[in-house]
Order: sequence, then structure tokens, then C-alpha cells
Amino acid sequence: MPEGLGSEHIALTMTDSLCSEFIGHASAAAKRAAALQVDSIAWRTKLEFVVNGRPTFVEDAQPHHTLLWFLRERLGLTGTKLGCGEGGCGACTVTVSQVEQSSKAVVHRAVNACLAPLCSVDGCAVTTVEGIGTTQAPHPVQQRIAELHGSQCGFCTPGIVMSLYTTLCRTPQPTLADIESTFDGNLCRCTGYRPILDAAKTFARDKPKCPSAPEGFEHGKSEDPLKEGDARVCGSTSATLAATLSSELPKPCAAEALQAVTATGPLKVTGGKVTWYRPPDLATLLALRLAEPKGKLVAGNTEVGIETKFKHCEYPVMISTAAVRELHVLGFDATDGSLMIGGAVSLSRLEHFLEAALAEPSCRSGGRLKAMLDMLRWFASAQIRNVAVLAGNIATASPISDMNPVLMALGASLVLSSSGAEPREVLMRDFFKSYRVVDMQPSEIICCIKV
Repeated sequence: MPEGLGSEHIALTMTDSLCSEFIGHASAAAKRAAALQVDSIAWRTKLEFVVNGRPTFVEDAQPHHTLLWFLRERLGLTGTKLGCGEGGCGACTVTVSQVEQSSKAVVHRAVNACLAPLCSVDGCAVTTVEGIGTTQAPHPVQQRIAELHGSQCGFCTPGIVMSLYTTLCRTPQPTLADIESTFDGNLCRCTGYRPILDAAKTFARDKPKCPSAPEGFEHGKSEDPLKEGDARVCGSTSATLAATLSSELPKPCAAEALQAVTATGPLKVTGGKVTWYRPPDLATLLALRLAEPKGKLVAGNTEVGIETKFKHCEYPVMISTAAVRELHVLGFDATDGSLMIGGAVSLSRLEHFLEAALAEPSCRSGGRLKAMLDMLRWFASAQIRNVAVLAGNIATASPISDMNPVLMALGASLVLSSSGAEPREVLMRDFFKSYRVVDMQPSEIICCIKV
């Protein structure tokens, strides 16, 4: 498999009979699941993760609590703000780092803490705005935004800081385009974004490409507005970039902090309202799905979080698919060139994979890959794409889904699996029966999308 989420060097694989191999693994997992007793599994019941470099253990976790609630109410880290509460404004953005399953590399993601379940960060390192710098020794991101007037009321600033910080963790020398896409999930109602972008673009490796002010507008204003021409960027940009000296960025400490985390294996957290399961493999997931047919499958919680918070839906049992290793497959089948996308592959990981595939001179299916990539770039925000999965977007059967029409047009199909049964393949165009109704049994899950 290629390297995973957030890697700047994605290895593209072309595996002979990848599809048949995957279906074979799914079939074997279904057989094991039929003989598996959920109650006999040795479940871990305590959360273990790192917050700002400090190991954190939670023995009384409530699965219905969000990461934001825990940071603010339990740890007193109030720099992370509650804004919209639905993953739209970015004021609650934090960095979540973890070891990626296939590459074993530490990857960093900007995440909306207002939607992220507390149980979802088990085994991860969480970094908040308090963890990267102080008023006496601010991080370069904090210092640039402050000095270049990127903050006014300040409510949104911690989220903006953490979005930029995460980008620099992933790509220490980003491009101007990287910088602009960094903030697609952050709203600011004060600054008009210009000073924020001015500050952020000082970290770009291609910052000399920023256009200078047109004639008559060199000092940020003009006596004759007609002389300003068709300037695409305010005159402050070139002056800001020229005046700011580059400084070395401190390396993120998440890799060292994660060494202290020993959380492995299946997780079960029983709370007053919700029981949370996180199975480590497909067999355990299928066994759980059979034992708890009304259990709600969750990945990024971007849909379920809205349902429980604003629609007052109740899901007493939640089953996370995030750690199921078989569902992280992502690669091409050399037999027919089809793309296999595992049920737990995040949208951002898929996005980076498609970008790398299209950059390959030997790419044989640029049209369909570009169609998917073009749609993904309009899909929600970076924070949402970092945790949401394509399988979840399909299974919800939302009439406003961004990807379903594209996948149907491309002739995509789904591999469905359940305990004790052989996997079956269903065409996307036959999968949707009516509004929010799909061709999937209560014990089935979407293992893979084949395009």
C-alpha cells in the first residue's frame, strides 16, 4: 500500500489482482467473525493519549463527550474555542498526530475538536494553541500573525494558528497555493483575511511570486484610484514579505510524545449514555456489527456529530472503523487498472493519493482520477476531509452528497461484507434505493469502493 494520510511522498502501488486479494481477505475475515464471540475479546477500557506533550489517561471517559469539551472543561485549555459547534468555522481547530498504519510514519491532521469524539484520539497526540508557544516565547506562527496584524477580536485566531501550524508540520516549506488552501475551514469576521494571508505567506517557499503593487500604489494607497489598475493583491503583501526575515521552525514534538503511548488492541469504553467500540481488524468489526445491528458506525463523526448535537438523535452504541487495518487499502489493481479505496480511507488521504497519481507520467486513467479530485477539492473543509471517509459519505445516502454523482458516472461499485457471508459487489447506481435508503443489510459494512 502507499504511504498514508499526510505524507508528502506518497508511494503509488500497482498490485496484481489487488481486488481479488482484498475480497479474499474480506471473505476470510467474515468466516473468522462468525466464530468470534464479542464478549470474549480482551477489550481495553481506558483512554491513553498525549496532550501538549503530556501523557493523559482517562478512566472515566464518556463517549458522548467531544475532544473540545475535554480540553476546555477537564484540562482547562480554553485557547481552543467553541464557535459554530458543527465543524464550519474552525475556531476549535487542533492538531492530532498519530502513527499511520501502513507507513509507520507520524502524520499530522488539523481536526475540528467540536466534532471529534474524545474516544477518537486514543493513541494519538493532541496539540492545542497553548502547546506550541507562550506569550514569552511564541511559536513563529503566533508571532507572525500578531506582528502582521492578523488578529483583531482574537476569537478565531487559535484555530487559524493551529491550521497553519499543522500545514507547516506536514510541509515545512509550503507553496503559496498550500497556504491558501490551509484556511479553507477557518472563518474570520474581523480582518478580511488579508493580514492573515500576509502573515501566513511569509512561510511559503515561493513567496517572491507574490505580485508587487501596481504603479501608483506602491505605498498601499493612491491619490488616483484609477491608477491602481487590476491589482490582485494589496500592496501590503510585497512590503510584508520583504520586511520579514525567515526563521527556522521548531520541529513538532509529537513523534517523541507518541513513544510514551502504549495504547494498542481493541477498545471498549462504556459510558452513561453511549458505549464506544474500536475494533482493530475486519473480523472483530463484522462480529460487532452482527452482535450490535443497531450500533452506529462512525469514522470522522462529521455526520453523526451533527445528528446527535442538533437533531437530538441518540445512538447508544457507536462502532469506530478508524483502526480497522484492512479498511485502509488504497491502490491500483494492475489487472484492470481499477482504483481500490478502503472503507476507512479519509478524504484527504484520497485527495493526496489522486494528486500523486495524476503527477505520474505513466498515469493511464487521468480523466476519472481528475474528476474525483476536482470534486474532492470542493468537499467541505480540510478539517472535515482529514477525518471523514468516502464510505461514510456513500452510506449516509445524503441527497446533497458531493461524490455520489461522480462515482455513479464513473461506474463505481461497492464491496459489502458481513459476518459468515461471502462479500458481494454492488454497483453504485443500484445501491441507492430511495431517500436515505440503500441496498445494505444491518449486518453489512462497506469494505471497499472500486472505481
